[in-house]
Amino acid sequence: MGEACKVLIVDDEMLIRQGIINYINWEQEGFHIIGEASNGKEAMQIIADFSPHIVITDIVMPIMDGIDLVREAKKAFPNIEIIVLSSFEDFDYVRSTFQNGVADYILKPKLNGPELLRILNQVVSRIPNLQHSASVKPTRSTEEMLGSMILGYDFSMDQAVLSAVFTNSQFALVGVRGKNIDPTQLKTMLKRSFLEEMPVFLLSSTETETTFLLNFNAHQLEAIKQTIEHRAAEKPDTTWILYEPFNIIDDIKKVYDEGRVKMKKYLFYLPEKPLFVYDHLPKENEKQANFDLNHFIEMFKDRLFNSTFTYLENHVDYLAGRYNNDSFEFKSFLGNIVFNVIVLLDAMKYDIADIEQKKYGYFSTINDARHVNEALEQFNGFLQEVRTIMLSGDKANDQSNNIERILAYIEQHYTEPLRLSEIANHFHFNASYLSSYFSTHHKEGFSEYLNRVRIKKSMELLENSRVSISNISGMVGYSEHSYFCKVFKRITGMSPGSYRKELQAHHENEEEGLSSLKK
Repeated sequence: MGEACKVLIVDDEMLIRQGIINYINWEQEGFHIIGEASNGKEAMQIIADFSPHIVITDIVMPIMDGIDLVREAKKAFPNIEIIVLSSFEDFDYVRSTFQNGVADYILKPKLNGPELLRILNQVVSRIPNLQHSASVKPTRSTEEMLGSMILGYDFSMDQAVLSAVFTNSQFALVGVRGKNIDPTQLKTMLKRSFLEEMPVFLLSSTETETTFLLNFNAHQLEAIKQTIEHRAAEKPDTTWILYEPFNIIDDIKKVYDEGRVKMKKYLFYLPEKPLFVYDHLPKENEKQANFDLNHFIEMFKDRLFNSTFTYLENHVDYLAGRYNNDSFEFKSFLGNIVFNVIVLLDAMKYDIADIEQKKYGYFSTINDARHVNEALEQFNGFLQEVRTIMLSGDKANDQSNNIERILAYIEQHYTEPLRLSEIANHFHFNASYLSSYFSTHHKEGFSEYLNRVRIKKSMELLENSRVSISNISGMVGYSEHSYFCKVFKRITGMSPGSYRKELQAHHENEEEGLSSLKK
């Protein structure tokens, strides 16, 4: 019986890859697609893991193009055969690849089923020790078929195979992550761990992760959980994952894909946790208010540094416990803070020459972080450097420390009658300089600054309490309700009553949206 020729398809356009897959009946013709890649870097990893006989690759791709792929693949795997896809305008590049050992090429405008099959058969005939037969469909093991299913190539299994192989009614995927894992030993260990007969299949294995499929009956589920928990405790250098069970084998790809996407998030935020079970996942932080970047910037500019960094660090701690958020969101938030803080330091005349040179390093290392601890280590290092810069800058100007104390005093006593002259006397400060400071740094006088603080506090009360508007005006330091309404409208563009109604309407719309989602 003939042996299947393993083929890898490499193209950055998904539609092109799908078109190639649908041009011919690969299994009937004696070929087996072992994977797809969108660039040369991905392809090299798949080649190392699955050893395809033939690679079909595009020329123009991001990260690593087809020319570099040909050179690297032939250098590392001399026996691999490569077919290049190109458009007419890329043909000069195709010529250059032949010196690196390309077997053949196909012009994309002429790509069709018969032409593809002709070149595949032509190339496969040159592969030594491959007893290829296009006339006989190759026999594949159950594990090979299951591996193809999670890659998306086989969408169903023969019913005769199903009944013979899967003797139980339920399925579950088990993932094991860690270095120096022997998949065969793990499989043997799992089979021996279960008291009752339970089929265990090895689906995929890389340097850092191995995935198994268990076929069991419903009453065995608790025993599976206990066994995996025991194994996770025995091997502290590994992470074990039990995905949600399912009862139709054709659902394997959906469960595999959705489960991996979800667990990728948990693994980023909880890299040291040894066990994840689908129905006992760690609880994430309760949702809280979004980070107010404008508030953060205003506090920073007002030199309320203790309050500023406390506000920031509390929110970072909150985000680090939101396990269902994509890691990209977390990293983007940190990167955005790095950018804004450097801009603020520059605007406030601090010496940022050193940190300016390092900023792209911070962006890069945060973006490349494999888990939350790596990202936070870089971010906290950045914040420490910022504190050092501010400390050295503030020592050169002690008045800035006095200003911070004055602004903090206003934040604490805004409900009281406050006058600039009284505050200056209280802190033994020059009233003229203080007045000039407000005009220069805030582009507004002391009274306007105080109004802005009070109105900001009133907005919080309007949003988070049911206190009447007339009472709120007194709570934030206004003795006359009408004057409060006038100032509020001038700063926000609407009356206090309109602002509260708009917030209520917004919350009602959000609740309706959540209700419809739950239904």
